[in-house]
Amino acid sequence: MTDANFLREQLALIRELTERADPHIRKRLLALAEKYERRLAEQSRNTQGRN
Repeated sequence: MTDANFLREQLALIRELTERADPHIRKRLLALAEKYERRLAEQSRNTQGRN
């Protein structure tokens, strides 16, 4: 499994958990999701730069 696939799977899990979480935990989960999204975007830019 590539790192990008792992991050996508984790994002899906985080979003699912966010739907059921209390407001305090939801805020933390959303912050984590943003961090993963930035990592995915960075990997995408790095991959495009290599082509």
